Amino acid sequence: MPLRKFGLFSLVVLLSVLFTESCVIGNSMNLFPPTTKSEFEEKLIAGKDQEKIVIISIDGMISDESKSAFFGPSSDSMVVRIKESLKRAERDSDVKGVILKINSPGGTVTASDIIYQEIKKFKERKGIPVFAGFMDTAASGAYYIAMATDSIGAHPTTVTGSVGVIMSGINVKEGLDKIGIKDQSFTSGPNKALGSPTTEMTAEQRKILQSIIDSLYSRFFEVVKKGRPKVSEARLKEICDGRIFTAEQAQKEGMIDFIGYFDNFVIELMKHPRYEGNSQGSPRIVTYQRGKVPVENIYQATDAKGNPISFGIADKLLGTETNAKFLYLWDI
Repeated sequence: MPLRKFGLFSLVVLLSVLFTESCVIGNSMNLFPPTTKSEFEEKLIAGKDQEKIVIISIDGMISDESKSAFFGPSSDSMVVRIKESLKRAERDSDVKGVILKINSPGGTVTASDIIYQEIKKFKERKGIPVFAGFMDTAASGAYYIAMATDSIGAHPTTVTGSVGVIMSGINVKEGLDKIGIKDQSFTSGPNKALGSPTTEMTAEQRKILQSIIDSLYSRFFEVVKKGRPKVSEARLKEICDGRIFTAEQAQKEGMIDFIGYFDNFVIELMKHPRYEGNSQGSPRIVTYQRGKVPVENIYQATDAKGNPISFGIADKLLGTETNAKFLYLWDI
C-alpha cells in the first residue's frame, strides 16, 4: 500500500476509534440523553406506611437556567424541578412532610429568592412541616433557601453560613495595554459598560455596584432575621459578614437547630406538631425524579442530570458564560 494511502487509512481508523470512545464515554456521563424528556416519577426509598415524607434535592449551583446536553433536550432548571416537586407533593394527600436535602454553595440571587418564596407559599397552602437537611455544604443562597423551612438539621461535617453577596470580576486593561490592545466599545452613556474587564472602573461606578450589593445584602439579612428569630439582631449583624461555620459553630450561634444524620432528620420531622402522620410509624420516604433509574437510598436522591463537564480552574478564569451576575455564593 502506498505511503499516502496508508496514512489516510490510519487516520480514518484513529478517528473511528476516537468517535466510538467518545460515544461510550458520552453515554456513561449522560452526555447523550434521550431526545424526549422522561416522565416525572415518584421513587420509593424506604418505609411501608401510607404516609409519605418527600425528599427534594438541592444540589450544586442554584440557578434558573436549564442544563444543556450535547444531544437531546435540555434538562429542567433547579427552579423548575423544585417547583414541580412542590406542586406534586401538594396534590398528594399522603404527603405529611418535606425534607430539603441541601448540598450547595449557593447561586444566583434571583433563583435563590424564587425557591425561598415557593417553599413559603407551599407551606402556607399545604400546612405540613418542611425541614432542611444540610449535607456537605449549605452556604449563601442555599442557606437563604433554608430560611423558609421550619427547622434545620446538619451533618456533623457540614459547612454552612456565608451570608452575603458577591459579584466576581477581573480587570485586564493593564495587561492589554502592554501588548497594544485597546477597547473600542461604543456606549450610550458613561456607565453602560459598567464593570467591563477592559476599562478601569471609576469611583462613581464602584459606588453604583456597591449600592446594589448592599441592597441585595439587606434583603438577605432580613430573610435570615425572619428565619432565625431566636438570634438577636445585634448578633446576626456580627456574624452575617460572609463567614462560614462548622455544624457545631452554627448550632452554637443558633444558625441551625440540630446536628445528626438523615435518619435523625426524619425522626425530628415526625416529632413536629404539624406532622399529621404516625410519629412512631414507618412513613414512605420518596423523591421525585425523571427517568427509570432506581433510587435505592437517600444519597441517590439527587439531581441526576447535573452538569456533566467541569473544567475546574478554567471555569474560574475563562467563565462558562459571559453574563455578569450578582450571587449569593460561597466560592474560593
